[in-house]
Amino acid sequence: MKRQWILWGVLILLMLAGVAFGQVDRSGEVATLKQGLESTSRSARIDAAKRITQAGLTDGVLYDKVAALLQAGYGEAVEANAVDEMAWLCKALAASGDTRHQPLLEEVATLAPNVKLQKYARQSIDSFAEHQERIRVLNATTGWNADLSDTENRLIGMLGAESAELKRDAAKTIVRDSPVAEGVYDAAASALSGMLAAGILDNLTVDTMAWLCKALAASGNGKYAPALEQVAAAGNKKLTKFANAALQELR
Repeated sequence: MKRQWILWGVLILLMLAGVAFGQVDRSGEVATLKQGLESTSRSARIDAAKRITQAGLTDGVLYDKVAALLQAGYGEAVEANAVDEMAWLCKALAASGDTRHQPLLEEVATLAPNVKLQKYARQSIDSFAEHQERIRVLNATTGWNADLSDTENRLIGMLGAESAELKRDAAKTIVRDSPVAEGVYDAAASALSGMLAAGILDNLTVDTMAWLCKALAASGNGKYAPALEQVAAAGNKKLTKFANAALQELR
């Protein structure tokens, strides 16, 4: 019996090790963002906060640093640049998806000396659930393609998510960072066609689809022309404009 328990223990340890090795190491990314938050440059701190908002990271120490900066600075944020920094820190703190930080955001929403900052704090409180979904998608490694980079695999995950915001953020990143792997553009084309087929053309969906058109244009690959032609014929003026512009780039 004792030997059996030992074997079970070894098996469990191996399973746990497999899980651990399957996780993506994002410590370098976290370290860079912490360095940005500690910079003496306000623009560098704001840039770090913006990146945290999009990154889907789970490092508790990083978000504690964000909270400390917000706690120390919001009470004196009156001048426009200071308000802008504190607003981005509010957004970055909500990006933790961890509601233990909600009381601080509620404090900012109530006590900040600037009305604009109060508004951003309230908006940040409302975005916890959205960021929890972002964290789940950006840290899910099931089905990843070993031939693609971590960033490219995350982009594909975002493009396949239900959230239009995640799709739009992925499309913006593709436009900014192209060229990327063809598999990423394939995922963008699939996301665009799926949204068109769904037939929902509210403002967020249309804006997301417009960015997806831009992403396909950045591919330089004519195989995406049929998907863009379908969007151009959908009857929405904004989508027609962006789809036709993308087609012109591909031609």
